[in-house]
Amino acid sequence: MTGGDLRGAIARGWRSGSGIVGLIAAGTLALHLAAANVYGLFIDELYFLACGEHLAWGYVDMPPLTAVQAWLARSLFGDSMLAIRLFPALAGAGLVLLAGALARELGGRRFAQGLAAFAVATAPGDLLAASYLSMNSIEPLLWMGCALVLLRIIRTGDTRLWLAFGLVAGIGLENKDTMLLFGFALVAGLLLTPERRLMANRWFVAGGAVAFVIFLPNLVWMIEHHFPHLEMLANIRRSGRNVELSPLQFMAQQFVFTGPLAAPIWLAGLGRLLAGRAFRPYRALGLAYVVTIAVLLALHGRVYYPLPAYAMLFAAGAVALEAWLAHPGLRWVKPAYAGVVALAA
Repeated sequence: MTGGDLRGAIARGWRSGSGIVGLIAAGTLALHLAAANVYGLFIDELYFLACGEHLAWGYVDMPPLTAVQAWLARSLFGDSMLAIRLFPALAGAGLVLLAGALARELGGRRFAQGLAAFAVATAPGDLLAASYLSMNSIEPLLWMGCALVLLRIIRTGDTRLWLAFGLVAGIGLENKDTMLLFGFALVAGLLLTPERRLMANRWFVAGGAVAFVIFLPNLVWMIEHHFPHLEMLANIRRSGRNVELSPLQFMAQQFVFTGPLAAPIWLAGLGRLLAGRAFRPYRALGLAYVVTIAVLLALHGRVYYPLPAYAMLFAAGAVALEAWLAHPGLRWVKPAYAGVVALAA
């Protein structure tokens, strides 16, 4: 291969869907690392750092993974703000990569992959989650990891991938208890569609066993300590500390977290997942979002709890928009809309 051929191959690689997504992810990582020292420690970060000095299989209000992140970051890189916020920044960049992968799994080409990644990279809620150490920084990565594995199971019929699903879900359970909610929502979505046949095999059971084994140390800790997390939640409810929003107020906040001008992307994705003919095999993902919202509304969950689910809706919406804008006369809309989304963020 000549030098010209090599340069051409590299240029084509960067112009591909994967190349564009990679550039957006790299830009996201650079942005978070550059901003790591701009603000001081958030009050919760002080608590997580203290937990990292007293490692255990559980804590009153969380599983152990965030404390492990704090311990690992300080052990490897020291006490600088950059060190403490490195893993959240990597998780934010990883979520951008996952958004592109989700779009590709749904049949999206270069524009769809890039738009999905860009929408996630500029979503206010995702920018915030990846900017400081917390359970919320890695949570979207784990939720969407499960979604990607499920998409691949549906597309390929390879039920052995339930083992990978169980692995990611188990790690998610060691990060934040809301993984139970999303896992329940995905299973409920599958049960409501013909794809429930993919659960009728030993690999689904094995995947559940993998998740349970990973979660077991934290479960044992909670049993030994008489479920302090439940007591804490009961105390919070009695104190009236949490503001209970109406369904309309709750949903209005979703547009704030995802970016109001990016909302047409995820709304299009939700519509296509629920009613689109081409996305019929993947309807379980749309139903999972609906179940997640319904449960949180019923339990008066916090307004940011659904945030980890939006990357899959952005991906589906980006694929839908790519198809709708395929007409040559509408090509100008693609960069124009991406620019509007960026300015709004």
